[in-house]
Amino acid sequence: MRYRGLAELLRERIAAGEYGEGRPLPSEAQLAQEFAVSLMTVRRALAVLREEGLVATQRGRVARVRARPRRRAVGLGAGDTLVSRMPSAEERARLGIERGVPLLEIRRAGGGVELVNAETVAVVVEG
Repeated sequence: MRYRGLAELLRERIAAGEYGEGRPLPSEAQLAQEFAVSLMTVRRALAVLREEGLVATQRGRVARVRARPRRRAVGLGAGDTLVSRMPSAEERARLGIERGVPLLEIRRAGGGVELVNAETVAVVVEG
């Protein structure tokens, strides 16, 4: 089995609720044993799921299923601009953004700038 196939199997288990939101997945070693694959294959599969936003990984800890974020509306008015970009390490820490998740930089027509976690907002164009 290749890493993409393993990622698909894990994705299906997450979708079926076998691994619930906020819950840990089995360890890399357990996944490698269960699916008879190498640790590198498991790590690459988990990297795919992390990039998709399905799991969160942290060095020295098992991967966990990410909870689906609740979204709040953020309005864009006339003259406002919106930029999507990856946050710096400091911005990630300050805003509570996980690795691989972009932020939105809202530049207000009046001169202010608002930084928000892209996963937690729905942008609404006003007027």
